[in-house]
Formats: sequence, structure tokens, C-alpha cells
Amino acid sequence: MDKNKLVRFFLLSVTLLVYFQIFKPKTKHQPVPPIVKEGVQAKPVNDLAKTPFMDLTHGEKKDITVENEFFKIILSTEGGAIKNVLLKQYKDKHGQPLVLLDHKTSNMGLSFYYKQALVETKNLYFQTTANASYKLQETEEAKIIFRLVVNASQYLEQSFEFTGNSYKINYTWTAVGMEKYMGKQSTACFLWDMDMKDIESDTKSDVAKSTINYYLSNEAFDSLKTNSTKLEEKKLRVPIKWISIKQRFFSSAIIASNVFASGKVSLDPILDQDGVTKSAKLSLRLSKEDKSKGHGSYTFFFGPNDYNILRKVTKGFQQNLPLGWVIVRFVNQGLIIPLFTFLEKYFSNYGLIICFLVIILKLLLAPLSYKSFISMAKIKLLKPELDNIKAKYGNDLQKVQAEQMMLYRELNINPLSGAVPILLQMPILLAIFNFLPNALSLRQARFFWASDLSTHDSILTLPFSIPVYGDHVSLFTILMVISTMLYTWSSSQGGNTEGPMKILSYIMPISVMFVLNSFPAGLSFYYFISNIVSCLQQLVTKYFVNEEELKAKLISKQKRGKQGLTASFQKRVTAFIQHNKSKEQ
Repeated sequence: MDKNKLVRFFLLSVTLLVYFQIFKPKTKHQPVPPIVKEGVQAKPVNDLAKTPFMDLTHGEKKDITVENEFFKIILSTEGGAIKNVLLKQYKDKHGQPLVLLDHKTSNMGLSFYYKQALVETKNLYFQTTANASYKLQETEEAKIIFRLVVNASQYLEQSFEFTGNSYKINYTWTAVGMEKYMGKQSTACFLWDMDMKDIESDTKSDVAKSTINYYLSNEAFDSLKTNSTKLEEKKLRVPIKWISIKQRFFSSAIIASNVFASGKVSLDPILDQDGVTKSAKLSLRLSKEDKSKGHGSYTFFFGPNDYNILRKVTKGFQQNLPLGWVIVRFVNQGLIIPLFTFLEKYFSNYGLIICFLVIILKLLLAPLSYKSFISMAKIKLLKPELDNIKAKYGNDLQKVQAEQMMLYRELNINPLSGAVPILLQMPILLAIFNFLPNALSLRQARFFWASDLSTHDSILTLPFSIPVYGDHVSLFTILMVISTMLYTWSSSQGGNTEGPMKILSYIMPISVMFVLNSFPAGLSFYYFISNIVSCLQQLVTKYFVNEEELKAKLISKQKRGKQGLTASFQKRVTAFIQHNKSKEQ
């Protein structure tokens, strides 16, 4: 094939490709098939026209307001459900009353199939004889009943019971003559879709701690990933006791008196919608027992993630407040939270509460700190001896270590005894690290220049963002780093830490500064005060500890140790000789 034919073939091919690309027939988008629920065959799109529920898709909309000490709830005949939840004792990031959910961000209700149609009560109109508003005091109660009337002998009733001093709402549904709709063999579910509102000043931290928690009938607790940037879905095949749409400081939950048979949950981060952080979807299958009885009983909880409140709701519900691993959680529940709650009774300034918390914990740990200080002081006094050993044996590290251990044994000193008390203090340190960032009391609490101790304090906003560090400067974090370096310097005076290890002890606080710069100001302030108190504690201990007297005791021990070693050696030699003589005889 000559060159001209190749060119013509190439041009013809390009022309055909362009033609088919421009004039190709447009494909019609097929509708997405409905999701097949577990154990149920696929149903066609929703069509209520041939069902008795068609007439219930319109009706009179009536709102009922129920207000108690803690919240203001709005219910509606449209769906016969909760449409709005306002928590009276809290404000959102704009200083307005905190609306946890509203009709735009939340919808809930029962669902079931009938004659190829999906019936969802959230789209139907109920009837009620309730008053327009209720204001409850202390132990006063109110019961709101909504009825979905199919005919004279068939209806679905939903009731909500309130008390004046509780974050809980008792919810029940009762089906009369509805066996063919919600009977034992039907697939009936409780559906709840909720977009989590952007209510915190630190949106990033709120997003990082928002998730769906669930507690199963086998007492297993779990949750969806909090840090995923993609849709998270999970099928729960074990019966469910309760499930919570948990934000950083608040939770919206439903608790079954019996169980939900199974469920499917999903969590979707919303990155392009103002006022919303994540979207949660719950699909919970009603148990066969409830369907056979035609009655289900549940409890809603809308309230703060406060440990003292959560632990009274139901079994395992306090786990909505993350307090760390088992040992750390035990320290938080048994020591930190009771102590923090006690201080709250007498002080309203949370900066002062943190100061007193530090002082009390330091006093409790004083015996361990004293023991650690004495151990380190002994090792400091031995520094000349240790230096002589290093000079004598040079680069023979094995010999140096052997001689050092011999010296420690002579003086009855355990070189690790100074580290053991520090390790024993670690559970408290970790407990504080888990508790303060999740402490509801620090939310919007002011102290000095920090307008909110539950988020970072910023004295300067940078025109750019530094990786890991962020785009702001936290003064409490800087003070924490300076105090840490001061304490490190004070502790290392006269010590035997040299070379890279000594440099590393000063580099570490600077590295920590990058991490803690975006952490809550309350946590950085706690570490700052803790370092200051540790420095003072060290000065007081030095004042009362006579180093010359301690040195004299060490010399005395060394002499006794050498004598003891000699006597022990002689004893072993004598025993060896006697043993050989007995063999010869």
C-alpha cells in the first residue's frame, strides 16, 4: 500500500469516528430498580392508587407543641411523628436556640408493603384530638395520640408520652385489624432519615466525631466509621436493642423495649450543602413478636452526650460518650468524671475547674511522683561513677552495661524504678486525653481569650495553612510546649541524659505542638497547668530532700553491698569445696 492510500485510509477513519461520536444515538437512562429488602421480592415503584391508603395522602395538617424542662418538641398529623426538636439549655454556633432536627432534616415513620405498593406513614395524614400545645412541669405527663384510620375496623395508632423532667419520649404503635398490612408474615420497618445539622463552632471536629452507634441483643456495641469521606453502609443481622445518630455533643436515638429484628444503616458525609454535615439513614425491621401482637413499644432520646445522663437511659447507652479503652474508660468513669462533676457543684468557671482538677490529681499521684523523683535523684548522684565506668571501658558497651548493673546492685537501686511510677500514671493521662475533648461542659465555655474551651483557641489566623499545624496559632498550645520544655530542662539538671536523647527531649514538645494546635483549648490548658504544677512539685521535693544525706546513704549501701557480695562469694566457694569433699569420700 502506497503512501497516498495510507493517508486516505487514515482520514476516512478519523471522519467516521467523528461522525459516530457526534451523531451517535442517545441512550435513555433506565430507572434505578428499587432496593430489595432482605427476605422480600422486588416491588414496582410506589403506587398507592389501588390501595385504601390513597385517600390518606392528603388531610388536615396540625402541629402539636410539647415543652418540658429540657426540650421543645413539635409533632404533626402529617406522618403522625416528631418534626422538630429544640434543646432549651443549649445554643448552636450562632448563639441561637439549638435545633437538633426539623422537618427539613428529619423524617421518620413505619413502612410496609401492600399490593405491590410501599406504604410509608411519613407520607400519610393522621388524626388527633390533642391540644395545640402542652407545657409540662417536673413530673407532669402528657400523651399525644395520632390515629391513621383506614376504615371503622382498621386503623394504626401512634402515641407519644412525655414527662416534665426527661429527655426521653415513650413511643408506641398499635395496629388494629391491620394483619394483612403489618401481620407476622409482612415486612414492616421503622425508617428514619436524618441530616445532621452543623451546630458546632468547630465543624471539622464535629464531623470527625459524628457517626451511627448501635447496641445489639448480644450486648455488643459498635459504630460506623467516623473518618470516612465515602458512603458507609452496614447490614445488622443480629437483633438490635438501640441505635443512635450520634454527633459530637448530642445524640438522637431510638431504643426498643423488645428488639428490632435486623436493620440496615448508612452514613454519608455531605460536603456540598450548607448547614448539614452528614446524612444518616436507618431501616429497622420490626420483630415478629411485635407484629404478631400488633403492638410495638420504643423510647426516643434527644439530648446531650453527658455521661451522668446517658448511663440512666438504658443499658450500654453511656457508650455514646467515647471514653477510651477498657482501663482508660474505667479511670474516667470511676475517677475523672465524678471528680469533675463534684467541682462543677462549687465552681462555674471551667478554667478554674481544670486547675483544681490538675491539683487534686497531682496530690493523689504525689507518692508515685516522690518515688520517681528519689529514684532519679539517686541515679543523678551516681553520674560521676557512671562517667568513670564509661571512661574506663571506652567503646565496650557490653562491659559498661555490666559494670553499671553491678553498681546498681551494690546500691540496691533499680534503674527502671523511676519509670514505673510514670507508667502507672499513664491511665490517668490517657483518661484526660479522652475525656476533655468530649466534655459537654466545656462546650462554649469561655476562659481568658478562649471563647470556647471545647475547640482550639486562636490568637492569630494565618493567611495560609501549614500541613498538620493548621491555619491558626493556639496560645494555650504554645504555653503548653514552653512549660513542657521548662519541666524537661528542670528534670534533666545533673542527669545523665546526653547526646541525641537530650536533644530529642526538646524536639518532642515541638512535634506535639503541631498535633495539639487544633485540639480543644481545655486540653492544652490542662497540660499547661499540669506542667507548671509538676515544676512546683519538683522544687518542693528538692527543698525537702537532702542530697548530701541521700549520698551518704548510697555510700553506706555500697560498702554493705560489697561486703555482702564478698561474703556471698566466700559462702559459695566454701559450699563448693565441701560438696567436692563429700564426693571424694
